[in-house]
Amino acid sequence: MERFALARELVLQAGAALRESRLREDEIQHKSGYQDLVTRWDKETEQFLRRGISEAFPQDIIVGEEYPAANEGAEGCTWYLDPIDGTTNFVSQHRNYAVSVGCWRGEEPLFGLVLDVERPALYWAEAGSGAFRDGTPLHTSRRREVQELLMTVPGVPRTLLNPHPRQEGLLRLAREVRGVRSLGSVALELCALAAGEADLFVTLRSCPWDHNAGRIILAEAGGSLCDLEGEFLPLDRRTPVLAANAPETLRLVRERYLGAAE
Repeated sequence: MERFALARELVLQAGAALRESRLREDEIQHKSGYQDLVTRWDKETEQFLRRGISEAFPQDIIVGEEYPAANEGAEGCTWYLDPIDGTTNFVSQHRNYAVSVGCWRGEEPLFGLVLDVERPALYWAEAGSGAFRDGTPLHTSRRREVQELLMTVPGVPRTLLNPHPRQEGLLRLAREVRGVRSLGSVALELCALAAGEADLFVTLRSCPWDHNAGRIILAEAGGSLCDLEGEFLPLDRRTPVLAANAPETLRLVRERYLGAAE
């Protein structure tokens, strides 16, 4: 089985198990603090994904949220796994969470899959072949004026409320766009951009497993993303992310609100 087919099968199986899951309070733990949650389902889902990938492609590198990277320095492709992107939503709502799997060969994107588990809806893209939700092609919105844009921000306190060097510009942006929403899942919010349901996305902190699948889907749908300096997002470390429905929207926002000189 080739990599994309395997990934699709594993993601769908993981989602089916999560939809049937039941979570006890004693199965919820804190990582860095009370707002940073992990459950036994995060861990079991990642273990399931890792086993399936390792058995089929033992030479591949696996980078996931809950466990140390496997096969670092190997010659194979690199998989980025987020077993539950939106764990807080999973715990509190049992909706608006995703299984996210992205695969890269070096810095070359191969494919990304993001399963909105409870809908259920599978967002996916293979590099050079377009983006889809289930079988429907996706394209970003054509809105370009700031007052038309719907912006999504997964971490509102950190991005908009807590002091940081970019706060003033981002607050002005938030006041001038059509609206600001927070879903609480980086992967799903990038897919919302890909589907034309939002137009702009910003977060001060996103990890490789959060965005390395969704960024492929967004790019294939016509969108664009970078860090707040306008640079290529690193694949291997935590970074701020700015994403938009088109490269020109991204440039406009950076020039007008982030002090970028093009």
